[in-house]
Amino acid sequence: ILGRGGARALYETGNGGVQVRAVTHVEQLVSKRGSARSAVVITELPYQVNKAALLEKIATLVNDKKIDGVADLRDESDRDGMRVVVELKRDAVAAVVQNNLFKKTSLQTSFSGNFLALMGSGTVPTRFTLRSALDCFLDFRFDTIRRRSSYQLRKVDDRAHVVDGLLIALEKADDIIEMVRAAPDQATARTELMDTGKGGLGLSQEQADAVLRLQLGQLTRLNKDKLTDERESLSKSKAELTELLTVDGAVRKLMIQEFAELKDKYAVPRRTRIVPEEGELSEIDLVKNSRSVVVVTRGGYIKRMPLKTFGAQKRGTRGKRGTSAGGTGAGAAEDNEVSHCFTCNDHDTLLMVTQQGIAFGLRAFQVPTGTRTAKGVPIPSVLPVKADDVITSVLTVSEFAEDEYCILATEGGWIKKTPLKAFENLTSRGLIIATLEEGDRLRWCQKCTDGDDVLIGSRLGMATRFEAEKLRPTGRTSRGVRSMRLKEGDTVADMNVLKKQEGGGGSEYVLAVTSGGYGKRISTDEFRTTARGGVGVIAIKFKSRPSESSPPDEVSCLRIVDEEDEMLVITAQGIMVRQSVRDIPSQSRTATGVLVQKVDVEGGDHISSVSIVPKYEESDEE
Repeated sequence: ILGRGGARALYETGNGGVQVRAVTHVEQLVSKRGSARSAVVITELPYQVNKAALLEKIATLVNDKKIDGVADLRDESDRDGMRVVVELKRDAVAAVVQNNLFKKTSLQTSFSGNFLALMGSGTVPTRFTLRSALDCFLDFRFDTIRRRSSYQLRKVDDRAHVVDGLLIALEKADDIIEMVRAAPDQATARTELMDTGKGGLGLSQEQADAVLRLQLGQLTRLNKDKLTDERESLSKSKAELTELLTVDGAVRKLMIQEFAELKDKYAVPRRTRIVPEEGELSEIDLVKNSRSVVVVTRGGYIKRMPLKTFGAQKRGTRGKRGTSAGGTGAGAAEDNEVSHCFTCNDHDTLLMVTQQGIAFGLRAFQVPTGTRTAKGVPIPSVLPVKADDVITSVLTVSEFAEDEYCILATEGGWIKKTPLKAFENLTSRGLIIATLEEGDRLRWCQKCTDGDDVLIGSRLGMATRFEAEKLRPTGRTSRGVRSMRLKEGDTVADMNVLKKQEGGGGSEYVLAVTSGGYGKRISTDEFRTTARGGVGVIAIKFKSRPSESSPPDEVSCLRIVDEEDEMLVITAQGIMVRQSVRDIPSQSRTATGVLVQKVDVEGGDHISSVSIVPKYEESDEE
C-alpha cells in the first residue's frame, strides 16, 4: 500500500481508495555465457489483478513500443509461489522500467471503498466511518455481554437450586432411601419428596428429579464435599454475573480482556507492507537520465538526439550531418541553419532565452527526439514563442543552487547578474528576464558564482575578463550594465564564465573558433583580470580571405575548455564534427590558429556553434 493518506480518507469519511502496488525486486540474471542482465521480478500482485491478463498487457505495451528496455517476459510461477520475470535490455535502467510498468499496467492499482451498511434501526443504508463502525461494534459487544451474563446468571441460579436440593438429600439420605423404597412408583416418590408436610422434604420438582437421578455411589461424603465446593463456586459466579449486569465498568473491563485474548489467538503479522507515499508518478520518473544533444535551428526547429550518435573524430574532418539537408530554396536553407547545439542530461532543466528577453523553462526529455538528418519539430509546438522572436541562448540547469547566479549578456555589450533561484519556478509559459534597448538582442545566458570571472569576446577578436563579484545582483526585469567598450561596427561574439583555480590556470584554456573554421587554444593566464567596461585585449587574429567574394572572417565562439574535453563543432548547414580539444594546438593570443573544420565558405557555410561535451562514461545510467 502506497502511503496512509488514502486509507485515512477512507476511514474518516467512509469513501475513498488506497493505492496498491505489486511486490517487485530487481535481480541480476547470469546467462550461460556469463553475461549479466538486470530483471524486474514480480512475486505478488495487487488484489483482484489477473496474472494472465497482466502478462498480455505488458507484452502488448512492449510490442507497441510504449514501454522500452524489455528484452523478455517469462512466467516462472510454480507450487512455491508466483514469479514473473521481466528481463531487461543491457542499456535499460531498472527503476525507469519499473516506473513505466507501475504507471501503464495493473501492477499499481487503486482499490476503492465505500462503507455502507444497515445501522441503527437496520432499515436505512447508512455510510459509516471507521470510528462510527467501532462505536457500533463496541455497543454491540456491550449488549452481547449483558445478554450473555443474564443467560448465564439464570443457569447459575438453576444449578445452585439443584445443588441445594442435593445437599439436603445427602443430609437425610436414610429417610430418602426408605421413602423411595416404599413408594409404588417414581411419580409417587417425587410427590413425597416435594411434600411440605410432616415426613416430606419440601423439595421443588427440579430438586426432586435430581435426587431421584442420584446413584447409591453418589451418597458418599466425598460427593458431598464436591457439591459444597460447587455451591461456593456458583455463589462467586453469581456475584460476578450480577456485577456485570449492574456495573458498566465491569463490562468494559471484560471487553478489553476478551479483545486481548482474541489478539493472542488470532493475530498474525501484517502481510501487506505500507510504504511511504511517492505521489503520482511524474513524467520525469519514467525517463532515463541519458546524455543527449539538442539542436535548435534558425528557422525555429528543435530536436534531441542521443549523444552516442556522434562518435569522436579527428581534427580537420568533414564530420557527420546533424540536421536535415532537405529543401532547395533559400527559406529551406535558413530553416536548417543551426543556431544552438549543446549537450545535456535528459533530466536537466533548459532555460531557453529569446532575443527579446523572455525565458522559458523546459525539461530536456520534453524536447522531441529525432534522427541525425531529421529537421526537428517547430519550437512553437513545444514552447509559446512569438513568431517574431528567436531563441538565442539555452542554459542547462541540473540544480538551482542558492549561491549561483545567472549571467545574461546582449550583443550590444550589456550584462547583468540575477540569482539562479529566481528561475526555479520558471515554466513553459515564460517570464521576462531582461529589459533591452531598442535594436539590442539578448544572446547569452550562463551560470556563475561570486568566485568566478566573466570572459567577453567580440566578433573583431577582442576579449576582456573581469570578476563576477563586481557585478551587483539585480532583479529579473533590470537592464544591467556595460560589459566592454566596443569599437564601431563590433558586437559581442561570445560570453563565458571562467572558474578560478588554485595555483594558476593549469590545463584550462580559452578555445577560439572563427566562422571560417580556424581555431586555437589560448591559456587563460594570458587574459588578465581588468575592470569591467574596458576595450579588452586581442584574442585572435584572422587569416586573409581566400578570395574577394569570400566574407571576412570573424570570431564565432570563445569557449572555456580543458585538455581532456571533447567538443561538437557545427556549421550553419548542419555539418557536425566531434573531436578532442587536445588535438587543437595551444597558441598565443595574436596567432591565427589552425583549421579545425573544413567549411564551404564560398557556398555560404560558416561555423555556427561549438558545444563542449561533458565528461562521463557512455554507459552511464545516472
